[in-house]
Amino acid sequence: MLIDLLITIDRGAGPCGDWVMIETGLRSASGRMRRLLNGGVMAGLILEESESSLAEVAGILGDGGVVVVPSRTNYVLICDAENEKAIARVFEAKKRTKFGPLTLAVPRIEDTEKYVGFPEGFGLPELKRIWPAEISFIFDLTYAFSPRMTMGANTVAVMYQRSCALNRLLEVFGRPVALTSANLSGQGNFVVTREKAIADVGGAVDAVLVNDRDDECVDVEAEGVNPSNTIVDFTFERPYLVRDGAYPPSLLLPVIPDLVLDTDAYKAALAKRLSVAL
Repeated sequence: MLIDLLITIDRGAGPCGDWVMIETGLRSASGRMRRLLNGGVMAGLILEESESSLAEVAGILGDGGVVVVPSRTNYVLICDAENEKAIARVFEAKKRTKFGPLTLAVPRIEDTEKYVGFPEGFGLPELKRIWPAEISFIFDLTYAFSPRMTMGANTVAVMYQRSCALNRLLEVFGRPVALTSANLSGQGNFVVTREKAIADVGGAVDAVLVNDRDDECVDVEAEGVNPSNTIVDFTFERPYLVRDGAYPPSLLLPVIPDLVLDTDAYKAALAKRLSVAL
């Protein structure tokens, strides 16, 4: 039974972005909060990160739920990577219609080899020299995930970031999640803050996990980097830089000496592959 109507004004600033939020909330006898945002949009359960809330959100994922959680680079929208219905809900929340496969976030680096094939000369030892880091690697897919997750592609991007709420949730959940930024599709590359995530997809998720750990956010202005994971594609004859993001590509060269850093060269290689496929 709902017993309290609360009105709150939150305000903050930091590397993850400045935000101001005016909310009304309905608190149940259990102390859980569901919030009505500006305009009356009902958001999912909003939980401050703690041991108990991590366990609760892991349970929501296990039941096929869709949640929002902070990563090092953005607030992200996630679900159980093996739940086809939950994956469909992620696409619905994003309103995504163009090609945009979900990323696979793993709870342990060693789990990666269960889902993908490594190219010659790059495997777990090399991966462990780089991860944890704000970089995603595209590999050939060897696991039978729902085709909706990869939008029919036989490749998948995999990530394992440094310490953040996402990683702590993955440790509790114990299985990989499918992931994308927690904003509506087609808006470009920018930092997705808590306010932005709740405004865009809050009404379509089951829970939003929040914290104020600015030390776990990439400070894109201070570090002079783009506000998303760097991406490298290993599915061509040579590895290509897809996107220059939060992890400096120059740091990859000692481990991946044949990495092609020219993103235009990647676009050309990808276009050639797609033309052959057609």
